[in-house]
Amino acid sequence: MLDLKVPPVIVLVIFAGIIIGIPYIFPFYGVKSFGLCVLFVVLGVAIALSGVWEFRKLKTTVNPITPEKSSQIVDTGVYRFSRNPMYLGMAFVLIGLVFLWGNHLSWLGVVGFVIYITRFQIIPEEKILNGIFGENYRKYLKKTRRWL
Repeated sequence: MLDLKVPPVIVLVIFAGIIIGIPYIFPFYGVKSFGLCVLFVVLGVAIALSGVWEFRKLKTTVNPITPEKSSQIVDTGVYRFSRNPMYLGMAFVLIGLVFLWGNHLSWLGVVGFVIYITRFQIIPEEKILNGIFGENYRKYLKKTRRWL
């Protein structure tokens, strides 16, 4: 099984490659905007780093491969709005790449990333965290969305 096996940064790189490669195989056009690219990349990096910052501030593990080492539920800062701001930030970076390359089919890379990360990273993390934190974690799940 792929659950928690492939580091999310590697998944990001793979899907970035797909987004960049699609226009070479299928040269369709779409919305191409350097400004939107920069906006989404900067926003994505800021969201992801703010997630890392909250984990560091509360002294819990940032390693996505070992969620069982989590020492507490992080529900402050950006985690009040998204349970997965690091993955959300990565998705925003991929959206930025779609606007840079300007190919409608490249959106499949963003969708693929979200599906893969949800299935093989987020859901397994949630199961582990539920086992560690129980009812407090379930309350957090009810009040905060998985992505946005």
